[in-house]
Amino acid sequence: MLKACVRQILIGTLVLLSSSCGSIDRFGTADAAPSLTHADFQRAARFYPDAVRGLVLNAAPVPNWIGDTDQFWYRRDASGGYRFETVNAATGEAAPSFNHEAVARMLSLELGKTVSAQKLPFTSFRYSDGLKRVVFAAGEKTFECSRDADFCNMKAEAAPDPAAALSPDGAQAVFVRDHNLWLRETSTGKERSLTTDGTAEFPYQYTAFRTTYVEERRGTESPTYPGATWSPDGRFILAVRSDYRGVKTAPYVVEFLAPDSLRPIAHQIAMPMPEDTPKVPYTLSLIDRKSGLSVEVDGGAFGFNDYAPYWAIVGEPGWDMDGGELYLVTSTRDSRALGLVAVDLGTGKTRTILEERDGQYLNLNPFDYHVPNVRLLAGRGEILWWSERSGWGHLYRYDARTGTLKNAVTKGDWAVFDIVRVDEAAGVIYFTGGGKEAGRNPYYRHLYRVNLDGSGLKLLTPEDADHAYTNFPARGLNGHYETPIQRFSPSGRYFVDTYSTVSEPPHTVVRSADGARVSDLVSADVSALIATGWSPPERFVAKSADNAYDIYGVLLKPTNFDKTKRYPVIEQIYAGPQVSFAPQSFTDALGARAAYMQALAELGFIIVVQDGRGTPRRSRAFHMTPMNAEDSFALADHVAGIKSAARTRPYMDMERVGITGISFGGYASARAILLFPDFYKAAVSIAGPHDYRTMISSISVERFFGVPGEGEEDVYARVDNLHLAKRLEGRLMLIAGEIDQNVPFNQTMAFSNALIEAGKEFDFVLVPNAAHDVGYHPYAARRLAGFFVRHFQQQEPPVPFAQAAK
Repeated sequence: MLKACVRQILIGTLVLLSSSCGSIDRFGTADAAPSLTHADFQRAARFYPDAVRGLVLNAAPVPNWIGDTDQFWYRRDASGGYRFETVNAATGEAAPSFNHEAVARMLSLELGKTVSAQKLPFTSFRYSDGLKRVVFAAGEKTFECSRDADFCNMKAEAAPDPAAALSPDGAQAVFVRDHNLWLRETSTGKERSLTTDGTAEFPYQYTAFRTTYVEERRGTESPTYPGATWSPDGRFILAVRSDYRGVKTAPYVVEFLAPDSLRPIAHQIAMPMPEDTPKVPYTLSLIDRKSGLSVEVDGGAFGFNDYAPYWAIVGEPGWDMDGGELYLVTSTRDSRALGLVAVDLGTGKTRTILEERDGQYLNLNPFDYHVPNVRLLAGRGEILWWSERSGWGHLYRYDARTGTLKNAVTKGDWAVFDIVRVDEAAGVIYFTGGGKEAGRNPYYRHLYRVNLDGSGLKLLTPEDADHAYTNFPARGLNGHYETPIQRFSPSGRYFVDTYSTVSEPPHTVVRSADGARVSDLVSADVSALIATGWSPPERFVAKSADNAYDIYGVLLKPTNFDKTKRYPVIEQIYAGPQVSFAPQSFTDALGARAAYMQALAELGFIIVVQDGRGTPRRSRAFHMTPMNAEDSFALADHVAGIKSAARTRPYMDMERVGITGISFGGYASARAILLFPDFYKAAVSIAGPHDYRTMISSISVERFFGVPGEGEEDVYARVDNLHLAKRLEGRLMLIAGEIDQNVPFNQTMAFSNALIEAGKEFDFVLVPNAAHDVGYHPYAARRLAGFFVRHFQQQEPPVPFAQAAK
């Protein structure tokens, strides 16, 4: 990600960027803007995501609930630092979490340096002994202090093992050693093996989306967690095994400039591709710690493919310990069929609860990376299941024993996004959804509650804004633990709600479970941002290319915008089926999602970010429409959106339109200039998967494009960018990271080769020691900006964009 040192532009003698693009193109020279100056680049630097972060205070307060109480602490930003406040959600009363000045004095003595009460050297703490003491780590020491710091003790605490999964009581930890599962007693460190049959080709490990081989070797990233999870009572362990038997190995990524080796280091791994992936790539095992027996879990008719192994260790739907069963989602490789099975904990045999099939891929959450919207209500003997069978994503209630559908819990032409909480005793579900409130942006997240029988649907967050609820699992998709934000108190009686729009700064309030506002917690302070001359993005709504849907987007303008001038237009795109991308909240257009876009706007561009068909959180038809076309991600909608916006905005120059994107956006930006050469005249494609048939076989490949050999059409030949290389007419820059393990740079190499064979000229920038986040690398940002400045403004940038001060 961005380095903290990237703050300002080198000022002084003009330094020309190398003219790697050849001769300067002449697009709209009559409308060329005045030459860029040092001041323009210096102003642009103020909008790097790291720099902007300090200009908005209290944008996203995170509640940290204290034990089982209805109290929480949060970090409150202030000018020059932050303080910790503890809040009683029932009353809204807030007070300092401890005596900051006293703690600062104590730490100054202990650490041998001056510590400021406004910026203590820790960002998190916990209470102990009720709320009488606080425990925090500063430097390399852990302290336990009274709240007024009149006494403090050094506290010896072992750091949690990121490569282990703790038992529910914390007494045991399961981890992987030599491809097998081992058990460690956390109090004594005593270890013993749980399995002995794991091998390098058939390990006890879930590695479908592991993207940190290099970082783990270098020690800059924690080891990945084991593909295992515990039953609530700690008796059973559910483990995933990855079957690489017979799979060809390949140097998946190479460290050409390893910091600890003069020789390159190749990471040789089993690399299954769609055409040669094992028929059954994953199996699940149940280990009974009481009996010591291990049984393989029957995968039912579909098996454990696609997201199913990951969902199993995420922990949904759940365990029914009284009934002696574990409920799991099953899936075919192409996810055109999903099922739910109940697993007998003693035998591993399954019985099918329900099955769902469709001609295009299915999911259990509109966002691919979120927790599936499936819940076992063991006390009621019921299952909640999310489906788009009606044409919209909704919740359905089933009998867990018979698989009989009881009722649709939600219905209508709107979508359920995430289950946030289920109060099983009361029979109430809390969830986010969008598109239900007439006249509002359908992407805005609103919180609702509804009874299990479908009655009593109520909007709990009435403000016409995006309410910040996410549901990423605690076990991240790439194998690392995350820390999900818990908005609801442990009792479920209160929740913390942060809402904003792209133009309205965030407000954070405390509400009771019925939506009543208890108190206003804090509002974001954006005065420093406004002082830069910044103005909010402008929202626009346009029609899709087929004129059937509204598509939503935003425009970013330079702070010195002049409506009488004409500006080149740059679109930032993602367009993958996994997520919607256009900014909805206040910080979306300032942070990583729109990295460098406001900074790029400052150099004399209008920036467009929008969501066309093929993206989620709308109807199923909206999501699936383009999947069988050459324009597989409905890039025609992006063309239509920009043209529509320009009809009433004459300052948008339709003769100078470019596009850029990262990852799926790298694929889409390259495809856009190939499919629509008369519209997009220049593109910067970053870390794009240009040939999915040579990507490692996993989710986000087969679920979108199918299994090779199944069906009449060779989908992979249709969706790759290689066969379109001959269509390139405009200017193209490809950027890749040397150690990208998500989309290895062999993808960019393959596309480069296709362009060379087609006789096309292009730029290729390979950033050493950059991973998949290469698009956020300062040098990549510099080259991207220079590319568009040259080709659309006919200028050489006066200073290297994104160059750190020296």
